[in-house]
Amino acid sequence: MPPFGAEVQAGAICAIVSSPATSSERLFGLAVFDEERRTFQVCEYTEDTHASRSEALLLQLMPRALVATMTDAEDLKRLGRVAESCGVAQEEAKAESTKQVDLEQDLKRLLEDAAECGLGRHLGEQSKKQGMRALAVLIGHFSLLNEPSYIGSCTLGLYPLRSFLYLDKAAFAALNVLPRPEESLRSNTSLLGFLNRCRSPIGQRKLRQWLTQPLTSAEEISERHDIVEAFCSAEGLLRQIEAHMRRVPDLERLAARFQRIPTASKAQKANLEDLVVVYQCVLEADKMLAALRTYEGVHSEVAARIVTKKVEACVADLRNFRALVEQIVDLEQAEQRVYCIARAFDPSLAELAKKRDAVVREMEVVRTAVESAIKLTVRGNEKPISLTDCQDGRGLRVTKKHQQAVQHFKGKPQVKVLAIKKMEMIFTTPELEKLNKFFREAAAAYDVQSAQLVNKALSVAATYASVMERLGEALGALDVLASFARVVLSAPCGFVRAKLDTEGKRFEIESAAHILVVANSDKSFVANNLSMNKDTSRLHLITGPNMGGKSTYIRSVALIVLLNQIGCFVPCNSAVLPVFDAVMCRVGASDMQLRGISTFMAEMLEASCILNTATERTLVIVDELGRGTSTSDGFGIAWAIARHLVEKSKCFSLFATHFHELAALEEAVPGVRNRHATAAVDAASGQLTFLYSLADGPADQSYGAHVAELAGFPAHVVAAARQKAAELEASGGSSAPLERAAKRARTEGEGVAASDDEDPLDYLMAATSAAAFAERAVQSLPKLRSFLAASAGAIA
Repeated sequence: MPPFGAEVQAGAICAIVSSPATSSERLFGLAVFDEERRTFQVCEYTEDTHASRSEALLLQLMPRALVATMTDAEDLKRLGRVAESCGVAQEEAKAESTKQVDLEQDLKRLLEDAAECGLGRHLGEQSKKQGMRALAVLIGHFSLLNEPSYIGSCTLGLYPLRSFLYLDKAAFAALNVLPRPEESLRSNTSLLGFLNRCRSPIGQRKLRQWLTQPLTSAEEISERHDIVEAFCSAEGLLRQIEAHMRRVPDLERLAARFQRIPTASKAQKANLEDLVVVYQCVLEADKMLAALRTYEGVHSEVAARIVTKKVEACVADLRNFRALVEQIVDLEQAEQRVYCIARAFDPSLAELAKKRDAVVREMEVVRTAVESAIKLTVRGNEKPISLTDCQDGRGLRVTKKHQQAVQHFKGKPQVKVLAIKKMEMIFTTPELEKLNKFFREAAAAYDVQSAQLVNKALSVAATYASVMERLGEALGALDVLASFARVVLSAPCGFVRAKLDTEGKRFEIESAAHILVVANSDKSFVANNLSMNKDTSRLHLITGPNMGGKSTYIRSVALIVLLNQIGCFVPCNSAVLPVFDAVMCRVGASDMQLRGISTFMAEMLEASCILNTATERTLVIVDELGRGTSTSDGFGIAWAIARHLVEKSKCFSLFATHFHELAALEEAVPGVRNRHATAAVDAASGQLTFLYSLADGPADQSYGAHVAELAGFPAHVVAAARQKAAELEASGGSSAPLERAAKRARTEGEGVAASDDEDPLDYLMAATSAAAFAERAVQSLPKLRSFLAASAGAIA
């Protein structure tokens, strides 16, 4: 994956450490610091040999930098590869920086609540030993104590590992969750772009956060659904919220600037313009409140609790902030983008302003006199000479067409050229130079007095930084929920609210659509149904031709799950969905030549990660597994993985494959159901037509030659392929080995001997261990003797 875009990336840095070598389990610790909100979070987790949990955390957090320290060098290399694949820059921890960290004393300096009771409020965090080790590495490596704005202003909490849906990198890629670097944040080619109807920068970042951190709490998901449903039923209210959201600035980053004001930080601090921008945002929030209070629909109680009361509390806390700005700032000038202190606020400032303005009026008299003396040709009310700011204070400006007339003017007043630019010329006169001296003195005195007042005003405003953060959080969430509602009302296909099955037994979708395909195609989309039950049909084996719609179908199901758990409605006619703890994909593997990993090995690594981490609440998506090796090996691996998912993991799984013989798994294992993508071949012309609809049962044939024909293969190549396939089918050369392999897979471990029609050598060589080989050899001894005798006779 490419590096994350700055527009949606959180300003976070993180550290990951592993447990000491003496530990019996692979326990990793993570610490993350949000630089803008000044929040520390820590957690511990058990890691597997693929670093899959670390990968999921990096995708959830999207940090700008990662520092790591591992007791095992291989773990460090593995984490580095994972970080690189996730677009995160990894650094190795510096030993000298971490040795100097006294974590307890450092936290007492950094945390805002440590002055009162030390670390007594953070016993839960301190119990995460590896998380606290990671926190020490994070503080030392990034020298956080050197930033004055962090001192006494940070918070510490636990990172809610189990609160978010686990998404691996394969799922991010397969579902097009985030845009590629060359794509817009509003492009329909990614899920983020399709959903991004946000009107504010904080809304866009919040949407990215929700997409990478889907919820696992049915109650929280339902609350978001309630708000979206409320907006969909009150489009007038939705339009009002959208209009006000356009005027909401990036409150999170503005709050960070205000928070730095009383510190010696060298980072950017807030100015008078920022003060006015926040004030205008508070006015818009007040207007939004008035609109929200008019909603009296079925979800009014939830809307009030989740949205209205949060915004209301922030606006109330900022009441004195509003009064401060209205008293101090000249808001009429601010409308013209001139930010200054109101003259009425301070009598001495008003006096200085009068002196400055008097000089400006005298300059205007000089300008008029020069204009009259030079007698430039003008049209209408045009002013050929104007006053402009320059290095010496104020100068006279003319456009390029009047430059020659001014330069060649020999009368009085005397003209002195200051600058000649491409489209204009700046000049002055002796009298204007004298006035500039008075102007600079008056302006300097005014600026000194004004700066003192501005600093006092900003210092008072800085005390409201935490309220600004809260308001940004509330308005960002409101913007995303309004964006979801707008998507539902304007999408190219129907969206509905899913029903949640908290028991996790039913997984049903009627007319599921892949929203990104629908949004990017002018052709009609063939929607398909899904009906799965935890006990009777938790694994669907999907066969059918290439380009028949299998991959699109399984991805559409995964997208519906993801959309549901971020709180959005889903593209279908109806849906009953479990709340999943993870969505894991094995689709479209490619080789990684620089790491010496082939396509098949990459595919196996992804499959291994799924087998080792999937739980009963996981949704697994598998597409075309086992293609990078021999047919029999690929089939055997696909069979074993599918069987493990249905028998051991017992999770909902969609398994698309071209091994039609896998259909036999339905008879061998309870909980498996066969489905296939349909197609039709014209008997007369042999033309293949994809129907894109799914039906029950396995596919009855393969359409490889037809697809090759559609791809433009030369006719003689297609004819030769069909002839060879027919020969193999007639001799049993292509299907017999797989049929025997399927029969062995069904009976493996049950002590069933080879059937009468099975090749004894095939049966013997299929043994998976030395003991099994010996047992099969004894069982097949009579057949082997007959087979060898017949072979010897044939050779003679």
